[in-house]
Amino acid sequence: MEIQDLIYQLSSRDKNVKHEAWLETEKIINSGNLQLLLNLLCFTDHGTRYRAWNLLPKFLDRIKANKVRERLPCLLEMLKDEDINVRRLTWYNVLPQIFQFLDKEELKRIRKYCEEVASDDWKELLDETCREIEL
Repeated sequence: MEIQDLIYQLSSRDKNVKHEAWLETEKIINSGNLQLLLNLLCFTDHGTRYRAWNLLPKFLDRIKANKVRERLPCLLEMLKDEDINVRRLTWYNVLPQIFQFLDKEELKRIRKYCEEVASDDWKELLDETCREIEL
């Protein structure tokens, strides 16, 4: 499948189509297409964007830090996302893995977005992440 077709499918409203497209995309990235991964770090669909950021740590040894830093505004958007699942997963899964790239003062300014979603089953998981920002 062409990358353009995958990109189109990654924006689908059909979760099955999107999931299958991600599996194919992940294979392409794992085979060495790190530019595709970098492009997806700012993808319009935040579910796909989250998956890309979550995959990124696996390749940090092959991607220059400045390439990651250039895309940090896209990560910061997800840390404030209206989709509670995306926001929770980003704070919990992604942030700890790439903490070294982020400005601690910037995180302190948006900490409230972490605290807002640290409830129910996520309270214990996210409380630690929210507290670590203050250290």
